[in-house]
Amino acid sequence: MIAFNISALWSWIQFMAYTVLPIAFMELLHWLHDWQILVTGVLVLIAARIWGRSVVRAARISAKAARQQGPAEPPKKTSPAPKVVPIPVAAGGELRAKRPLPVPASELADRLFALREQIRGILGRMPSTDEMMSAERLAECRRIAEFPLGDPPANAPKLLAHRFDVLRSELSALGAVRETDSCRNAWEALARISMDARDMLVAEMPPAAAATK
Repeated sequence: MIAFNISALWSWIQFMAYTVLPIAFMELLHWLHDWQILVTGVLVLIAARIWGRSVVRAARISAKAARQQGPAEPPKKTSPAPKVVPIPVAAGGELRAKRPLPVPASELADRLFALREQIRGILGRMPSTDEMMSAERLAECRRIAEFPLGDPPANAPKLLAHRFDVLRSELSALGAVRETDSCRNAWEALARISMDARDMLVAEMPPAAAATK
């Protein structure tokens, strides 16, 4: 009885392997040949959907990481160290330190510092990706482009005046950003403006005071 069952099972396996499966495979090939355009279109749609989801997921991850980092904490603004002016005294010809005189802060430096602070906040919220500009991000960029930078001091050296003109032209170019532009282009433009403002602070102020900005 057992031998009969094994023989019947073996016969069924041979029938499936050498008769049914080859016929089914040939029919499948004929079906794919007849409907190859439809099958190709379906596969292309599936691949495009998978790729689109992966791009959206990557953009969301980048935006989430940028929000978690948040804007860089601005350093505390400190006043420059007061100057000590030595004056001679009558007895012994020695020098006595006069009461420290406060040095007035530069108005241009304050404006540059405020500009960099606003740009830091925007860079912390804007992803550096190829995502299109939203209306909110576009409004932030135009707010920076319209920043009241004012005019350089009348006695400013030529190098500082030239850097001031370059910074003003970069702010004007930022105002031309449109919704069709990518966040990456706006992010790089904002970062470049912040770096130029930093260079102007270093050029205008003493090294110790510029470091606090």
